[in-house]
Amino acid sequence: MSEEIYFKTTFLSKKNKLYRFAYFFLKQEDEAKDATQETLIKIWDKRAEWDKVENPDAWSMQIIKNNCLDRLRKSKTAQKHQESFQVVHSTDQNPGTISLWQDQWNVLQQVMDRLSEKQKTVFILREIEGNSYQEIAETLEISEAQVKSDLFRSRKFLKETMLKINNHGIRKTQSMA
Repeated sequence: MSEEIYFKTTFLSKKNKLYRFAYFFLKQEDEAKDATQETLIKIWDKRAEWDKVENPDAWSMQIIKNNCLDRLRKSKTAQKHQESFQVVHSTDQNPGTISLWQDQWNVLQQVMDRLSEKQKTVFILREIEGNSYQEIAETLEISEAQVKSDLFRSRKFLKETMLKINNHGIRKTQSMA
């Protein structure tokens, strides 16, 4: 099989998954597109290493995760990465309901930003992307037990914080230690 065909079937076919991950991390469409494109270029440039890669999916997710983390570190302010979530307006949805949902989504995004990078990554890979514990462990190069622990802690923190905000209207909560 030629390099081009292998690249297309193994990596390029996963571009939407890579983009969703980048978008969830970076919260900006253009940044996520750039990160995805840069990741695919890095994968192509590392084609000499493909034969050493045991799990191409986990390997590509590791590359985009590192790419996103680098981009976030380089940004001057976290505000730059906190765009409002855009909801596609539908004629059958109540504008009040859409507004309430957008507010809840924005609050959840802010609360998620208080998780450690590892806990946030585990949460996104499991709850948003639907990866197995084993896939997450391989991607992040940690044990499955650590994946489960980080996922438990992130879920608990998110649940408790969102309940506190919704029940008491408290927008400022303690950050995750």
